[in-house]
Amino acid sequence: MASWCPNCGRQTSEGEKFCRQCGMPQDLRGEEASAWILAAEKSSQPDAPYTRIVNQSPTSPHPQAGPAYLPPQPSPSFGLPPQPPAYYPPAQTGQSNIRLGDWLSGGWKIYSQNWLLMSVATAIAWGLGFATVGVLAGPLLMGLFRMAFKTMRQERPEIGDLFSWQGRFWPAFLAFVIFGLIYLGVSGLTGNGALSGLVSLIIWPFLTLMTGLTMSYLLERRTNADVANAINEVGRLIFSRDAMMWWVVGLVFTAISGAGIAGCFIGVFITMPWMISASAVAYRDVFGIDDPNRTNQ
Repeated sequence: MASWCPNCGRQTSEGEKFCRQCGMPQDLRGEEASAWILAAEKSSQPDAPYTRIVNQSPTSPHPQAGPAYLPPQPSPSFGLPPQPPAYYPPAQTGQSNIRLGDWLSGGWKIYSQNWLLMSVATAIAWGLGFATVGVLAGPLLMGLFRMAFKTMRQERPEIGDLFSWQGRFWPAFLAFVIFGLIYLGVSGLTGNGALSGLVSLIIWPFLTLMTGLTMSYLLERRTNADVANAINEVGRLIFSRDAMMWWVVGLVFTAISGAGIAGCFIGVFITMPWMISASAVAYRDVFGIDDPNRTNQ
């Protein structure tokens, strides 16, 4: 008895279990054949991309489909400039690398972040320095440098930093006395004439710069916090083949500070913390900051 393949319509012979043309089993008929055919068919639609359900709530009638991976979005900056790193790696001691413009602009940025606090702290330091006949002048100056370094590290300075000497009172006091005596001694030897003014013009910028860098050295170098070592390291840096350029840096720092004194003396509470901050930036670039948490100890 002749029969035909229910799948392709080919005439099959008796006893043929599978169609030789499409492979359809010949013992399936009716619904069984249709079901087998449907199961063998492949979908003509391309595979849908993998999705996951996001933001689905029990009350939502239609779940929302989202991509399989959502990359993390950066936090908004709210228009603020990127913050500098809180830790500055140490530089090689003795490398001049003079960048006066960067030091002045960097010092102004540090001062402007806490301008009222640093101006008030400078006024307190001046008042207590005169009241104690200069005894607290050096330690209080170190306290102002501490505030500048804390701001540089993105920490919050406080008025209490003026008195946070942490065992460095006497080194700061001695350093200030030494530089003061050098200036007074040189001025006394040359008298009060034109020669005295010339010597002051030469010596004062160096003393201004050395005082700032020495206070910074005493504050930042715990293992080498003695006055002799600090002055020696700073002196080797300044009185090098770039001594003339360092004198120019000291002259600019001195001139800016003096301009504040000339402006009814009130301007010194702006120019002095600015120059202290600029000296801190100069120290950072030349000597480096060894310990990022030194000001919190």
